[in-house]
Amino acid sequence: MRDIVTELPVWNGLTPREITCLKVACDQRLAICGRANQNPSLEVAVFYCLLYTGLRESELAGLKVAQFHSPGLHEVKRKGNKITRKVPLPQEARERMEAYLKSRGEELEPEAPLFISRYGNALQPKDIYRIAERICNQANAQGNAIKLTPHMLRHTFLKRVADKHGVHVAQDMSGNTSMKEVFRYTKPSQAEKDQLAENVF
Repeated sequence: MRDIVTELPVWNGLTPREITCLKVACDQRLAICGRANQNPSLEVAVFYCLLYTGLRESELAGLKVAQFHSPGLHEVKRKGNKITRKVPLPQEARERMEAYLKSRGEELEPEAPLFISRYGNALQPKDIYRIAERICNQANAQGNAIKLTPHMLRHTFLKRVADKHGVHVAQDMSGNTSMKEVFRYTKPSQAEKDQLAENVF
């Protein structure tokens, strides 16, 4: 009987260099995107919020204005109808969020969507995918070959947390109930495993 060979899921995150390139691309879009149908402040706030929280795009799309305050996101509805009381938001991400909300130039109702399209509707997951695509295209216009989806930002965040603070902390911050699912996000890359093998002894 033949052995069945199964390939474990590949970690699908971003390298530190790719993150730096994407942050530069965000700044470039803020500087050059001035047309009425463009909203670079929204794009940058979405990117930084996903990168620094590890939220799923559907979780981000469901946020209300009242859930962003002192300093983080509160009562966040997660997959499986779980609620996370507070999702911390570091200063760099908070500043991008505050700049976006200021750019809306209106009195914001607490129950209004936190992220809206140029038509005034709550962002949908497909809109968030398009935002990631535009930022990625901006980065690649400088000669890079980066791939970016919203879920890659989740992989990146949770891997950073696991590397610095352990997989149990990553599980808590992920909103997942299953440790098995968290391991998918936090497993070492092949390059990391190669380096670990070199340095075992």
